[in-house]
Amino acid sequence: MDLSPFKQDIDELIHEFVQSESTTLNDIKRIWLSRKFSYIYEASPSTNLTFFMQSLYAHTIGHMVNADSLSCTLGGLYCLYCLYCLYETQPFKPPFRIYFSLGMFPHFSSNYFQ
Repeated sequence: MDLSPFKQDIDELIHEFVQSESTTLNDIKRIWLSRKFSYIYEASPSTNLTFFMQSLYAHTIGHMVNADSLSCTLGGLYCLYCLYCLYETQPFKPPFRIYFSLGMFPHFSSNYFQ
């Protein structure tokens, strides 16, 4: 399963958020809507849905962990929130859970408390 188009969409969404020097959830919601990003689920595969969702989550978390700026970290965090529950677009009930490893938490704190 080739997830590169989905990952590219996430990259572009977060990049637009960072380039606009945004910092609020409302900003990424505006970008999300302008890009009609909720349609990402329309193109989801019919099999391996868990792999699909966890791959999207992991790619988005990568933006939070390896962020060069607070705006990029926030963009990743907000995008993760949006993928999980914004406008109740995730078609899976209950929604797929987001998994964090304990090894990620030091990265979060070092990014937020610089």
